[in-house]
This record gives sequence, structure tokens and C-alpha cells, in this order.
Amino acid sequence: MIEALDLSRPVSLYIHIPFCQTKCGYCAFYSTVDHSAKEQFLATLNKHISVLNEEIKKPYKSIFIGGGNPGIIGFDELLKIAENACKYGRAEEFSIEINPEHVSKDIEKLIPYVNRISVGIQSFDDNALKTIGRNARRADNINALNILSSLKEKYKLQINGDLICCIPGHSKEKTLEDIETLSSFNVDHISLYSLTFEEGTKLTQSVKPLDEGEEREILIASWDKLDELGYEQYEISNFAKKGCRCIHNQVYWNLGQYIGLGPSAESSVGYNKVISLREKDSVEEYIKTPSFDAYKLSKEELEEEYLLTHLRLKDGINKEDYFDRFSQSFDDVYNSFIENLEEGLYTNDEKCFKLTREGFLVENQVILTLAMAI
Repeated sequence: MIEALDLSRPVSLYIHIPFCQTKCGYCAFYSTVDHSAKEQFLATLNKHISVLNEEIKKPYKSIFIGGGNPGIIGFDELLKIAENACKYGRAEEFSIEINPEHVSKDIEKLIPYVNRISVGIQSFDDNALKTIGRNARRADNINALNILSSLKEKYKLQINGDLICCIPGHSKEKTLEDIETLSSFNVDHISLYSLTFEEGTKLTQSVKPLDEGEEREILIASWDKLDELGYEQYEISNFAKKGCRCIHNQVYWNLGQYIGLGPSAESSVGYNKVISLREKDSVEEYIKTPSFDAYKLSKEELEEEYLLTHLRLKDGINKEDYFDRFSQSFDDVYNSFIENLEEGLYTNDEKCFKLTREGFLVENQVILTLAMAI
């Protein structure tokens, strides 16, 4: 039995497929281009899912298969995983992440279980795609979206497209073109991420990031364009048409319960006493010992996590929910520190504290200020 797992509350499932064709220049997630242990990994993963199913014995609230590049194992293998994960019933939302070059009509095999597909477009500009080390090109992106659009019309399928902005050499105008092109395929949800330069990635060796002023200008223009096209910014980097927010990611941001299976996958279970779990950090370790390293968050660590996740959300911090978790008044703890923030970065009333769009642009600074109260 997973310690602290509360079966009276919903449980979500994340499945990490660690295999890639090549490693993207900006990626800091665990993945490998060595596929020699793929069959052993899949056998271990499916056994692990079966064990978890018997512990949960009810449908998962949401399931997300990510990576890596899940498409690289093929749709027949993905179907086996989906069937296994849905033994006790279909999830409310079942998402799969896939790279454009691996989208084919065979993805239709997953439709009995999967109702949301997230495709990593990143850009429609070949130069930008080359800069960040993607395998797909504009033609692959267009082909993938045409296939997914036809499935969307045939089934009740939601489509998310990932975009990356603030790529060196990729202008504000080209970013806005990317957004308009993606929107033209009637996608339900757009994730727009500012390019990050993570230590140890290939990207840091080849290009330099934009300055803060240029990045700010691109983000504001992009957010305006998405709003104009009917996409609500419900989280700093996520935009959805009405009724199309990503359920699985909201579980993360609201500190709900989720189990992560696969190398480097993380989990969070419990409510007031949150237990953080982490799988082994490589395919080889996972195959050898598919079990969790457990760590109980202290009250201070849990509060920091709460700030980090909830302040990314448009809805912000619900003060009643905060009291239920921590048995103390949000206002009593934080109001004297909120006074140190610039006006216009937040709204604060008796029910909630949340960041404005200007606050989103300096979210890290806001969190550092408020964290001093913990």
C-alpha cells in the first residue's frame, strides 16, 4: 500500500515513456535514445500498472502518457498500456503526448480510451525548429494537425498544441504567426512556453537567450493574440477555449493526488501530510527495482509547493482551501508581506489572492517575497 494514499479522493496517473529519437536541445527531462531495453521496460511498466490498479480499484480521474516521445514505441504498444490503465473504467480525461513526425492515421486505434492528444508543434518556422533541435519540420507539423483535425471531427477528441516562444532569431511577428497558424486548425488548447535554458542542455552551448525586455514584449503580444483568438489564459503558460482546460495538469497545480510510473516520474499523495514519491532515475534502475523513493514534505515545504503551483493559476489561491490545508488564515500569514509587492501585480480580497497578468511576468519575484512568510 502506498503510504498516505487517500482512496476517498480522486487519483490521477502519469506514465513516463523515456525513449526519444534524438534529444532536443532545450530538454532537461529524463529521456534516452538507447532503445535496447525497450521491451523489458514495457513489460515492467505494464506489471507496475497492474499492481497499482489492484491498489486503486477504481477509474483514474485523469491519465497522461508523456515522455520522451511516447509515439516512438508505436500505437499497438500504447494501446496495450491504455487498456491496462483503464481496467477499472475510462478516465475522465486520457491524454497522450506525441511528436508530429510520429502522428499517423494509426493513432485512431487509441480513441476508445484516449480523448485528448497533445502534439509538440513548438513552431512552424523551420529555422526555429532547427535552433531548438527538433526532428520535425513545418511540413510534419501541418501533416500531424491535418490528421488530428480529421479525428477531432469524427470523435469527441480534444487537441492541444505546444508552442515555444522567445527562441533566438525568431521574432515577435513569427511567434504571432505560429499562434495564428495553430489556431487555424481549431485546436482546443494551446500551451505556450517561453524557451528556457537549462543547465547541461545542448541549447546553452549554441545560442544565448533573449534579454528580459524582448522576452516580455513577445509574451505580452502572444497573450494578447491568444485572448483575441478566444483562448483563456487559465495558467501562466496554458490557454484553453471554454470548457477545454486540461484536467490532468490542474491536478498538479491544485496539489491533487497523482501517481507517476516510469523512470524519473514523480508522485504526490495525501492531503495535509503530502508524501512525494519518485521513481528510479534511469530505465535500467527502473527495470531492476520498479519502486518509489518516498519523502514526506514538511509543513514549510508543502506551503512553498502550494505557492509555486497555485500562483501559476488565473484562479490563484482560494483562502478557504488554504485554511483547510494548513489550519491557519492566509491573511494572517501573508498580508504584511503582500504589502511589499507593487500595486498592479495582484488582486487580494476576502476569498482569494491571485496574480494579474503583470504579476505573471514576475511570478518568481512574487513567490520569493511571499515565501519569506513561511
